[in-house]
Amino acid sequence: MKTVDAALIGLISNDSGLKLLYYLTAAGLGACMGSFFNVCIYRIPRGVPLSFPGSHCYCCGMPVRWRDNIPLISYWILGGNCRNCRASFSIRYFLVEALTMLTFLLVAWRMGPGLTLLPALILSSLLIIATFTDIDHWIIPDRVSLGGLAVGLVLAAIWPVGMAEGNPLAVRLFPVPIQLLPLCNAMAGAAAGFVSLWLIGMLGTLIFRKDAMGFGDVKLFCMFGAFTGPEPLMYILILACLVGILTGLGGIYRGWSSRNRPIDDSIRGLQEEDIRRTMGEIAEKYHLNSVEKNIFDDIAQNPETSGQIRHHLPFGPSLAIAALAVYLYLGWISNLFRDFQHSLARWMI
Repeated sequence: MKTVDAALIGLISNDSGLKLLYYLTAAGLGACMGSFFNVCIYRIPRGVPLSFPGSHCYCCGMPVRWRDNIPLISYWILGGNCRNCRASFSIRYFLVEALTMLTFLLVAWRMGPGLTLLPALILSSLLIIATFTDIDHWIIPDRVSLGGLAVGLVLAAIWPVGMAEGNPLAVRLFPVPIQLLPLCNAMAGAAAGFVSLWLIGMLGTLIFRKDAMGFGDVKLFCMFGAFTGPEPLMYILILACLVGILTGLGGIYRGWSSRNRPIDDSIRGLQEEDIRRTMGEIAEKYHLNSVEKNIFDDIAQNPETSGQIRHHLPFGPSLAIAALAVYLYLGWISNLFRDFQHSLARWMI
């Protein structure tokens, strides 16, 4: 199998026509999968089956024709509106398709046309779904995290895939037969991911006296371990914290720059009791936690302005960005951290 894998890589790498076809296939697959991911992001948190009903306008209920469901293209042809009722579709549908296409292209370029491409594409797909469901609903569905965990372990059990060059699981950490090495690494990584983030969450809860880590993040980190093994998890966590800090600072700046901004006219015209009821309905619909509910209470008590809003951001997207970066650039990132440690040690001495 390794010989076939190497022959395939050599054939595509040495033929410009096949290489172009390889990248075009990756881009087309990414755009099509992005369209499917939009369905997953919308339906999975709501408990709606993915296959039924078919794609339809959520305003008028009319089914979407096949020619109006072409990834990337149909959105611009229709101007982002339903052909039947002209209801507006969010630009997010187009952006998810474009992001998935670019991500698949990056993965295809980085991993090459070998067996390592399969787990990399599956992991990146799960990360895109987890990112946007966490942004929209503050949850990471078990079908993504636990389902991804199962898929990661199954792929690790397939020896040619687990031992393919470039797979983070293809390292010798345990004195076991080489055929079991990827699976052992994946199981150890899953266990390490679950325990480490759960302990961090418990420690944060004790320090701040409130929930500091959602259990969905713990299960997501457990899934990462099944794809990467235990060693890269440290880099993922550090990088995710850095991404979270930068995102948080951006949110704080945005909140500061928009302080005392007048709220929507439809809310300003309501009485205070109506505002409270409207805010409560929104909080219940989107399952907001105590932090967001406090923000809504502040708006209800001061209906003239939005006030200085605190920003509480989900950690899942930061974990997802870090996981993909580490999976694709593990060697470069590990060397960067190692050089930083050596520089810090010399400076301290």
